[in-house]
This record gives sequence, structure tokens and C-alpha cells, in this order.
Amino acid sequence: MKKMLLSMLAGIVCMSSFAQGESQEYFYFSPQMMATHVKDYSEGEKAAIAQDLSVVRSVCFAAKGDNQEGQRPLYIATAGGPGARKTTILERFLASRYPNTSIAYLDPDQRALKFMVHTYFSQSLSAFSVANAENYSLAVKSAYERWRGASNYITLTLFEEAIAQRRNIAHGTTSTGGHIPTFLAKLKEADYDIVLVLCSCEDDFRRQAIQYRNEEQKFYQSTPEDAVSKGKVFPERMSAYFTYADTLYLYWSDDLFHPEHLAAVLTKGKMEVLDQTYLDKFVHKYENDRTSLLVEGKSIPSWNELVSLFQSRQF
Repeated sequence: MKKMLLSMLAGIVCMSSFAQGESQEYFYFSPQMMATHVKDYSEGEKAAIAQDLSVVRSVCFAAKGDNQEGQRPLYIATAGGPGARKTTILERFLASRYPNTSIAYLDPDQRALKFMVHTYFSQSLSAFSVANAENYSLAVKSAYERWRGASNYITLTLFEEAIAQRRNIAHGTTSTGGHIPTFLAKLKEADYDIVLVLCSCEDDFRRQAIQYRNEEQKFYQSTPEDAVSKGKVFPERMSAYFTYADTLYLYWSDDLFHPEHLAAVLTKGKMEVLDQTYLDKFVHKYENDRTSLLVEGKSIPSWNELVSLFQSRQF
């Protein structure tokens, strides 16, 4: 049984179902790249990760819904710094706009880690493990750091499967990695309808959100300080969002206990302003970040240049 599980983990990314009859075995995340996320686990841990892959797949992949003839599959993703309420916004967005659409919802934290019963829970958050930790918060932090590589591996594996099957995908992510421009271009080439949900707020709000998640919800993902520093990359990727997305939703948050505000929607080269007050806040934050980046020697387009870029595209 153990040998079978190890074989499944080692070969999962090369399964013929990934290719769907095409010559390329993977869409974007190569087997070699995905393997780096699990290289430091023991053979027994890899077997448990293989079991968790099956569990998470059952959670994330609902019955496949066929797209109507000529309809492009959806790629819906969040973009924003840690603590910008991306998960809350995405789940509310899916429930309100795509309630009856079959979508593979992938997220390394909310949809992988939280369902990894053979590793994250049984090995790091058991009663014995928690009792041996200084406190529960530290136990959760340790569990997160121990299994985040595995959750990334599982999420990327399922992403490749979903692409191979031409599924609709909802992706809970920051969309701020250096690979994002190339990744979005690749999705465009694959004829996916790219919908990006841009989540912005003040840095102090993100710091409070991370602190609330760590201390009240007891689900560790990062320190408040780390979340703020990582949020600096969000404005640097904005030009990629405006270059490749078919539709952009701009959200602003300013209260942990009240819903976010949809400020504007950009689609088919046009921008519809839904709330000028919150759009102004969104733009003001971007321009402030742009000024800070310029001081660091990094130049990014102005907000007006981004809008002009989107409006000039052929849809």
C-alpha cells in the first residue's frame, strides 16, 4: 500500500489525463518545479501527502460542468497583499455571481491546508502535538510552516489537472509572484476568460486583519509585518492585470466586520464606476505606492496610464 501511494505521488503530475491528448504534459507548473515543494519530506510524509491530495481533490472538484459550445472556460483569481480579505471577497463573489456554475476552487491555505487530514491535522494539530506546544497559536504556526510546501504541491497539481480538463477555475492567490505576467499570457493563449478580483486597502487595515486571523481565528499564515512588506509587490503587478485580464473587479475594504466595497468594473475596454468614493481610495493607495516605489528606483505606470492601456486593447 505504501509503495502504491509513493508511486502515485511521484508520478501524479505526469498522468496522461493531464495532457488530454496534447503533446505537452503540463500547462505551466512543470513536474520538476512542483517536486521542489515536497523534496524535504520523508517517504512516509510523502505517502500521507498523496492521501491528502485525493481528499483535497474531492473537495475542490465538483462534478464537471460542460461549457456551452463556444464558451471559454473561466479563470477567476484574486490579487492583493496578505490581509486584503481576498478569501472573503472571492467566496462572496463566487456565491453572488456564479452560484450555479461548476468551478474548481483552489487555494493552498483555505482549500488545501484546511482539508489535509493526513498531515496538517493528524500529524501537527493532534491533541498530543498541541499539548506539547507552548500554546495553541504556536502549534498552529508550526503546523502551517511544516505543511505549506505540501499544500502548494497539492494546489499546483490540481491546477494542472483542472487546466487539462478545461475546467472553470477559481484561484485564491495573491497574484503577485514574478511569474504572473508570463502566467497570465499563457492563460490568454489557452483561451481562458480571465477575471481578476483586485483587493486593496490601507496597510494598517491589512496588519489588523492578519493580527485578527492569527489571534482570534487561530489560523496562521504570516506575521502582520511580513504581510505589509509582501503587499508592496501588488502595485508592481498591476500593469500585467490590465494587460491580460478580460474583466477586472476593483474592491476596497476598510472594516473587518462589514462587507467590502465594489468600486468599479472594467470589461471589454470600458470602466463602469459603481462607487466613486471607494474608487478614489483605491486609486489614491495605488498612486501612493507608486510614489514609494519610485523612491526605491522602481517605475510603474500611473493609474491613468493603466486605464488607457486597458481601453486600448482589442477584445
